[in-house]
Amino acid sequence: MIRLTQAIVAVMSCTLVGGAAGGIVGAAVGRLAPTFVRWLYAPGGAGGNVDPTEFGFGLGVVSGLFFGVGTGVFLVCVLALRDAWLARSGFMPHHPRAPYQSKVEEMYDQN
Repeated sequence: MIRLTQAIVAVMSCTLVGGAAGGIVGAAVGRLAPTFVRWLYAPGGAGGNVDPTEFGFGLGVVSGLFFGVGTGVFLVCVLALRDAWLARSGFMPHHPRAPYQSKVEEMYDQN
């Protein structure tokens, strides 16, 4: 089963990786397509002077952080549902010193 610390580490690592990847992609877009990034900054064309690489990097980092959080939460949900399905179907081995193990054994002995 996935533990709380494993879930937190998974979400945080996905968030950091997503932010870094978003920053790299955003800076690359700002460098390769500066007109597009200036249009994102001010769609009407009435914007101030902005460095497209810096703006693309910042926008990419923020977008990547949100994408990373979503990916991490989805990953944790999938793993938790898989663990619940395995536990319900009886395929998940029980730890011999689990606090509930004696109750589970008693329940099986009664049947």
